[in-house]
Amino acid sequence: MSMSDNAPRSFDLLLPPVIPAVVGHEINLYFDNLIGGEATRYDFDIRGSIGRHRNDRWTCVPEEAGDYPLAVEVYSEDGEKLAEAETVVRVKAAGAGGMDRRVLFVGDSTTAAGIYTGELLRLFSADYSGVTLLGTKGSGRNAFEGRGGWRVIDYYEKEDSPFVFEGKFDFSSYMAETGYEGVDDVCIHLGINDIFHASEENGMGELLGRAMPMLENMIADIRRFNAAVRIGIMLIIPPSRTQDSFGRSYGVLQSRRRYKRKWFLWNRELLHRFSGRDGIDIIPLHVNIDTARNMPSELTAGNARNGRMELSQSNGVHPAPEGYRQMADVLYAWLKA
Repeated sequence: MSMSDNAPRSFDLLLPPVIPAVVGHEINLYFDNLIGGEATRYDFDIRGSIGRHRNDRWTCVPEEAGDYPLAVEVYSEDGEKLAEAETVVRVKAAGAGGMDRRVLFVGDSTTAAGIYTGELLRLFSADYSGVTLLGTKGSGRNAFEGRGGWRVIDYYEKEDSPFVFEGKFDFSSYMAETGYEGVDDVCIHLGINDIFHASEENGMGELLGRAMPMLENMIADIRRFNAAVRIGIMLIIPPSRTQDSFGRSYGVLQSRRRYKRKWFLWNRELLHRFSGRDGIDIIPLHVNIDTARNMPSELTAGNARNGRMELSQSNGVHPAPEGYRQMADVLYAWLKA
């Protein structure tokens, strides 16, 4: 059942059922990344037993493995509780442990950049655990299936999709073509390009009605290859924190407000559709990325009559390297045994 017909409120929370974490590694919940509106218009409160509540986020460097319940509450400036949601921070032990994982990442330009996958390899090598990345793109061990501008429909039916054979999505043929003996995890980060040109309301409903069945069919075909393959649905990362970034990237073709609302609708549908299903996990990339500090920026003059240079965000949807590394932190925690 789709959530597309239910209009979201600006303070509704995108809180996943589980947030993975690792002892000794920082994990964050940035408040602006949890809602479709503007976080500075609301007050947030945290109920839990670990971490610190800061101005813009809850943050924690866990000290012990275990499950830690956490609740987020949203209040109006007048103190009225507007929304509440609960999650579990699942902290795993640091260091080596468990079998090596064979992981395939499927995505758009955020995957094609090769930064979060490269950092993931570094994180696993640092604790002497193993992970093998699969894919026909990338270089050396840093392999993936990432293509700039691609959407769900492109991977599902485009002629030059690595998964399309004789006009249809066929994961078994992909595995045979590449010669891979097997795969343990397939992680999908798609949606940024899908939502970009959709209108906020009717357009998003139509988009979700087309794209989600394709995504379901892709997952079903992967599971037909091997029912034990774990599917990681990566909630798409939020946009940069300021409108300046969208003006720099797109002029007046896209605003941050419009894009963020569509981002919320896409991720809400993923949460609603895939949470709690056997063999499928939600990977909450969105909670941990600092969209104020870890997105690209540049020095620009204040205006034509004032040459004083100011630091301004310069890209609407792509992180800076630091942001990509925060994506890797969540993936590392999810993949850890």
